[in-house]
Amino acid sequence: MSVQKDEERAPLLGTVPRFKVDDVLNFIGFGPFQVAAYVMVGLTYMAYGFETLLFAFISLKVQAEWSITAVQYANLPALTCLFNILGGVVLSYLSDHYSRVWPYAVSVVMIGVGGMASAFAPDYTTFLLLRFFASFGVMGVPILAYPVLIEFLPMRNRGRVLVLVTLLPALAACASGGLAWWLIPAYPVLGWRYFTAAIALPSFVAAAGRMLFFYESPRFLVSQGKFTQAREVLVAMARMNGKRLGDLLPESVPLQDMIIPDSDVNNRGSSLPKLLTIFSRAYIRRTLCLSVAYVCLTAGYYCTTVFLPTLLTQLNLNPYFISFVSILGQIPGIFLISILTEWPCVGRLHTLRLMTLFTVAFFLLFAFVRNNISIPVSGIMIYFFMVPMLPLMYTILSESYPTEIRAQALNFFNTLSACFSLGLPYLGGYLVEQGIPWLFPSMAAALFFIQLVAAVFLNHETRGMSLLDNV
Repeated sequence: MSVQKDEERAPLLGTVPRFKVDDVLNFIGFGPFQVAAYVMVGLTYMAYGFETLLFAFISLKVQAEWSITAVQYANLPALTCLFNILGGVVLSYLSDHYSRVWPYAVSVVMIGVGGMASAFAPDYTTFLLLRFFASFGVMGVPILAYPVLIEFLPMRNRGRVLVLVTLLPALAACASGGLAWWLIPAYPVLGWRYFTAAIALPSFVAAAGRMLFFYESPRFLVSQGKFTQAREVLVAMARMNGKRLGDLLPESVPLQDMIIPDSDVNNRGSSLPKLLTIFSRAYIRRTLCLSVAYVCLTAGYYCTTVFLPTLLTQLNLNPYFISFVSILGQIPGIFLISILTEWPCVGRLHTLRLMTLFTVAFFLLFAFVRNNISIPVSGIMIYFFMVPMLPLMYTILSESYPTEIRAQALNFFNTLSACFSLGLPYLGGYLVEQGIPWLFPSMAAALFFIQLVAAVFLNHETRGMSLLDNV
């Protein structure tokens, strides 16, 4: 029966328009629908931004309250990486196989519940367990939020919007620094608990935002063969943007007859399972270079945020004020990178290389030039160049792999980073405890130099490229 239907439709296939999903999204354009998606993902990243700096600001108080050393405190960021890995595996699988909506909402709720409960922990063990629960959801934010947003965007707006979405978490990081600067010194005993509870609240707002913006990704639906649902979402997107989808895709023709399957021709004939496509001949160089670059970037960023207050304290400087001022530096950096990444003569890769080079330079300045001016300036410039590379890297990663495996591919890189980071906090804690100020920033500079080398060998520019939907 299906063969007969295909034969009946065959004459029509040569007369109806054929489009890629990118063509449809470009027709719909950037409008109120994409703004709503931006706000939804931005709220999620704001909650994520609050959480990512928690360990840095409460480290000294937690160590003092429960009489633990910097190396013992490293159990917190190190062991939470294990639950990040588990959460990433589960949530990315659900997102690529069943829905972009529910795994996203669940991850944000877990961050809020675990974070709020940990503020009332009676001992360090309970605190660890509750942070483990929150960390299960934390990994879901970067691996689920970016695919959702990128799959709603027209091609010409992808890079800039994906970078600028981190303005909200950047503001959250600044607000987090301000709250820490106010609450923790003002309430010497309970201040860190008030701070932990306060930064958990945005997660509940983000979860509510995702449930209100209850649209499934049209790219995901097409990749799953759910063309009826995909048309419904595309119609809603066009209507909200003041367009009529029927002007491009006639309602009388089934959507599957008008959408051109967008798969990687270089990967056709591969017998690998879908997820292992990232190691196929068409992707292996890209995957290896991105793996090295991403691991070095996240490891350097993570250790810097965790141990910067302790390092500043050893230098007899105000850790909260300088951390807060340094974090402010990322905001102009985000605007700069949003311009460069869509600049035709620069693009994604040259921007990544440029930002990495300056990050290495300012870590070395922080390590070897120490006075009351150079240290705050170095801290600001490190965050100016380092932090905006995170959304740039996520943009490159999201654009480099097909919709069918996008969340799981992102999870692969996050899992790899988490595995590498299991031991890195201990190394960072050990270096900080040696009392030699140049040791830790020198290690960070070495990590970013390795990232620079990997970025030089990366040759897949994604600016202006259509996204692939099927492997």
